[in-house]
Amino acid sequence: MMMMISVATIKIHKPTLLKLSMIGLRNILPRMGVVFSREPFLPLKEEEVAQVNSDFSETNSMKILVSHKKSFIQITGNTLQCLMPTQWLNDKVVNLCLQLLKERETRDPQKFFKCHFFNTFFYVKLARGSGNNYQAVRRWTAHSKLGYNLIDCDIIFVPIHIGIHWAVAVINNREHKFMYFDSLNEEMQCHDYGTNILLFQAKYLVDEVKDKNEKDIDVSSWDKKFVNESPKQQNTYDCGMYMLKYIDFYSRSLQFSQKHMSYFRLRTTKEILRLQAD
Repeated sequence: MMMMISVATIKIHKPTLLKLSMIGLRNILPRMGVVFSREPFLPLKEEEVAQVNSDFSETNSMKILVSHKKSFIQITGNTLQCLMPTQWLNDKVVNLCLQLLKERETRDPQKFFKCHFFNTFFYVKLARGSGNNYQAVRRWTAHSKLGYNLIDCDIIFVPIHIGIHWAVAVINNREHKFMYFDSLNEEMQCHDYGTNILLFQAKYLVDEVKDKNEKDIDVSSWDKKFVNESPKQQNTYDCGMYMLKYIDFYSRSLQFSQKHMSYFRLRTTKEILRLQAD
């Protein structure tokens, strides 16, 4: 008989939990007859839904709803409306969400991989023109600014805006992989563009480690992969939310699908309004 149990009810010594990580737990617990609870999909409370609907109102279009001090990002009612059904996500909302994901990890580091989340302007500068312009982004990752070196991160996320489409590149230091997540169907993906992104990731990491750590690393044997088995969008407007959830869920080894998109738009709005990611 299969039993339902929340991860929070399982007593594991903290150092052990850190070593196992969420991936390890998900591999071990099913053998014990344990199924993970659906905590990532808990419904919003009535008052939270009411708050979201209120802040979506046209009367709040010019009002500053939240200000994030560290990033200097301000979200007005008009900016927030990109999270309404059928709308395309904008840079401000995406970048604030990425800031909140980093703060979530900092609050509870044993629940998540050690990650770095670049903002949406990083890849634009790195890939400007036809080259890989490391010097344009060299100062973005100074240890004095971040408090850590990128090579010490388990996973590095690079959001990418291709015209009107969002995707994400992932440097997985833990498993020596360069990955590209795109929510369009496989036959619709621009593989030449994606291949360049994978190559840019590899060159960037080599340049970054050489600059910050004064080491030469060989990434020629690292996997370079289009992650086609990832969930795909079934419309023309959810790519930004897919990108955010690829990042959110890959940082803790969970799954989602198209049926969750409407819920994620509400939940993401709630998280922005309270400046805290769940």
